[in-house]
Amino acid sequence: MTDSRFDPDRYQLVRKIGSGAFATVYLADDLRMGRPVAIKVVEQTVDVDDRVLREAQAAAKLNHAHILTVYEMIREPERTMLITEYVEGRTLREHYRDQSLSDVDILEAGIQLSRALDHAHKRGVVHRDIKPENIMLVSGDAIDVRLMDFGVAQLEDRASITQDGDLVGTLAYMSPEQVEGQNVDSRSDVYSLALTLYEGFTRKNPLKGKKLQELLRDVSRPDIPPLGLNRPDLPAELSSALQRAMTQDRYARPDAANFGRLLSQAMKSMPEDTQELTMATKVMRRLERGRVRLDADRVAYLGQHLAAGVFSLVVLLYLLPRAPFYPEPSIAPLIVVPAFVSLVWPFGGGIITIALLAPPIFAYSAGWGIIYAVLAVANMGLLRRRELEWAALLPGVVPFAAAGGVGLALMPFAGATLRRWGALAGFLSGLTLVATAGLDGWTKLPYTFNPAPGPVLTEAAHAVSPWKVLVELAHFLDSRPELTLQILLFTVFSLPLYRLAGRSFSARTWGASGYLMAAFAAFVLGPIAVLGVPVSIGWFVAAFGPCAIIAFLCAYLISSEGSRPL
Repeated sequence: MTDSRFDPDRYQLVRKIGSGAFATVYLADDLRMGRPVAIKVVEQTVDVDDRVLREAQAAAKLNHAHILTVYEMIREPERTMLITEYVEGRTLREHYRDQSLSDVDILEAGIQLSRALDHAHKRGVVHRDIKPENIMLVSGDAIDVRLMDFGVAQLEDRASITQDGDLVGTLAYMSPEQVEGQNVDSRSDVYSLALTLYEGFTRKNPLKGKKLQELLRDVSRPDIPPLGLNRPDLPAELSSALQRAMTQDRYARPDAANFGRLLSQAMKSMPEDTQELTMATKVMRRLERGRVRLDADRVAYLGQHLAAGVFSLVVLLYLLPRAPFYPEPSIAPLIVVPAFVSLVWPFGGGIITIALLAPPIFAYSAGWGIIYAVLAVANMGLLRRRELEWAALLPGVVPFAAAGGVGLALMPFAGATLRRWGALAGFLSGLTLVATAGLDGWTKLPYTFNPAPGPVLTEAAHAVSPWKVLVELAHFLDSRPELTLQILLFTVFSLPLYRLAGRSFSARTWGASGYLMAAFAAFVLGPIAVLGVPVSIGWFVAAFGPCAIIAFLCAYLISSEGSRPL
C-alpha cells in the first residue's frame, strides 16, 4: 500500500455501489492491472479517529483467501481512499434476511471465517466488529466468504490504537468483556462469530434490541439459550461448539483455530438439507449460487434510468400536445430527445423536461407557472440530494396514468423505491391529479368516481398571481372535501407501509397483502364513512388491479433494507 494521490488515468469509476454515514463505495476498473476494484472513500471530517488508517494497517498484515484484500491506501488532504478487491455477491445479513442459506452453508461459512480469524489473530489483529453486515458471500456454486471492514481493529503491537474503556463494535454482537469496555483479545472475535452463526441457525439474535444498560446488568449470567433448545434437529456437537464459544468466561472459549476444528467436526454429523423450499426460495438460491447470474446493483441502475426515461416521455407526451406553445413540427423531437437524455442521464434529462414544460405553463397562466416552477425545482433539489432524481417527474405521470386507469399503481411503486420520500411524491401526485381534473373539467374525478361539477378552476385558469391560484384551489378543495381526503391517502399510501411487517421475504408478502387491504378500505370506505360521499365500486376495482400487481412485485423484487432503492 502507498500514500499517494488518486490517479484518474488508472482508476476509471463505473458506478456507486453504496454509501453510509462513514464511507461511500464505488466500483471502478483498474486500467493498469486490468481488474475491477472497489474504492472506499471517506472524508477526513468523518474519519476523526483514523479508522481508515487502522483498516489499512490491519490489511497490510493479512493475506488470506477469506479476508478482503486491500491493494492500496490513498490519502489526500480532504479524503482517504482504500482500493480493495471487488467482490460480487451479497452480505451474510442479506442472506439471513432472505433465508437463502441452508444449515450446511452457514456452517461452511463459519469454518472459513474461523480460518480467516485464526490467520488475523496470529498476526496480532483483532477485528472487534464481527457481524453479518461485515461478511460477504461471493456469488458462485460454492460457499466462499470474505471478512471485511477492519476499521475498528486492534493491533496488538500498537497500543495507541485503542484505549481501555473504549466501546467499539456493534452492540448486539459484542462479547461481555467488550460491552464492559475492557481491552479485548482474539477470543472476543470468536464470541461474535459464534453469535453470528447462532443467529443464522435460529433466525434471531437474542441480544438484538437490548440497551447497553441491560447488557451490563445481565453480563454476569448467560442469557443465550443453547442451540439445541431452538434447533434440536442439529447435531449436539454443533450446539456444544457454539455454547463453548459464547461462554461468559473468555478464557474458557476456544481460540479461532480450535473453534474451526469443532465446527469441522460438527459438519460430519450434519443432516442432509431436507428443508422444504418454496418456489421463491428455490429461485433465490439459483440466482445466488451462480446458475443464473444477477447483479442487483446493475438491475437497480438500469431500472432507475429506464424509469427516468419513461417518466419524461409520458409527461411530455401528455402535456405538450394539450398546451399549444411550441410549433407543431417541433413537438415530436421535443418529446423524444429529453426522454432519451433522461434514459442515459436522469438528472440532466429531468432538468430539460422541467424547463421545456415551463413556457407552456407560464403562457397558460403566470400564477400556475410560478407555482409549477417552485414545486418542480424544490422536488428535484430534494430528490437530487438523496440521489433519487430519476423519480422527480413521477407526479407528472399521474394524470396520464389516471386516464389509463393505472394511477393508483404509482403509490406502492413510490413507497418501495423512494422509501420515506415516497410521501413527497404521493402528495405532489395527488395535488397534480386534483388540479388537472379541476382545470380540464373531468366528469369523473379519480379515484372517488363522482360526477364532477365541471371546470371549477376556470377563475384561476389564467390568474397572474400565484396567490389567486392558491385561493381558488383551496376553495375547490373546500367544496370537494373528498378530494382533500384523496390527496391525504395518496401521501400516506406512497410510504413503504408494507415494510413494517418485517424484512424477510414472507413478511414482505404478508405486508403487501395488508397494505392492499388497508388501501382498498381507505379509498372505498373512507369517503363514505368520513364524508358520506358514495364511491363507484366497479370503477375503483378496475383501477385497483394494477395497484395490487405493482405492490406484490415490489414485495418480491425490492429488498426492505439497504441503500439501493429499486
